[in-house]
Amino acid sequence: MSTFKILVTSQKGGVGKSTVSANLAAYLRRQGKSVTLIDFDTHGSSSTWLTRAPNIGVVVQHHILPLDQGGNRPILDARLHLRRAASSTEVVICDLTWTDSIAGELMFEYDLVIVPTSVSEIELAATSGFLSRHRWVFDSAIHTPPTLLVCPTRVQPEQLQSDVFSKQRFPVSFMLAPPVLEAQSAREMFERGYLMDLPDACGASFNEFGQAVCAAREMRESAHSMRQTTQARTTSPAARGAAVNRHNVLANSSTLSSQYSILGRHRMQKVRPEEMVNKSAPHMGAPESTQIASMGIPQFLKRMSMGVLNK
Repeated sequence: MSTFKILVTSQKGGVGKSTVSANLAAYLRRQGKSVTLIDFDTHGSSSTWLTRAPNIGVVVQHHILPLDQGGNRPILDARLHLRRAASSTEVVICDLTWTDSIAGELMFEYDLVIVPTSVSEIELAATSGFLSRHRWVFDSAIHTPPTLLVCPTRVQPEQLQSDVFSKQRFPVSFMLAPPVLEAQSAREMFERGYLMDLPDACGASFNEFGQAVCAAREMRESAHSMRQTTQARTTSPAARGAAVNRHNVLANSSTLSSQYSILGRHRMQKVRPEEMVNKSAPHMGAPESTQIASMGIPQFLKRMSMGVLNK
């Protein structure tokens, strides 16, 4: 099995990118994978988190890209560090604040691109703009495009039922992860521990996010295996051409429907807790964590996904 390469990126700070990178690395290591985190950011927040928190076995590297040199140097350096790490580990996670001095071709090096975003209207518009500028990457018919996973982060409980997000339309198809909730407990975990170990709603939300990443990996690897099988069975040029056309159609539809694969799995995990809460305590207030866990798929997340399909 080849190394699974993940890029966690956005153009804005303060959206939880380093938090997602460090804690996802720890989560996947806990799942038994060998994991390397490459921190490309100047401040090195994700690498510092993993270095100072209890050692969980993640290989940590901090490499500052020469963004001031321009040209191809940043992407060449990034590729070099990525490929070296990939030669000795099952999963590589790269934490990178995107700038215009980085060539978009770098994204083709990755299997999964995770874009964390807060859920304010301004932030969602900025995220949509970032994805629009790199639409050619995710819609590429020449190269194998990375899977795109949008991750709502630092979501307040009251935002779960907000309708302000229905106005935003995204320019590319994407998979939508369950939201990672905001909590004081998460801030207190900085460089001291990991979100997956929090016994509250924030911890539960991060574990659900980790499960969604694993599901995205399974779907991509399954699609890759099917593509290889199809290519092996096609012998004539005409048959190969037909197979490529079928693959392009399936890839496009798969990207759209895969949102609902992850969301559907997320929804199924919520149905029973919701029924139990409704049946066992119809007239009593449930704890906050139970209320959040029983909400199912938040309406605004449904709308964000539907916005892609209705564009």
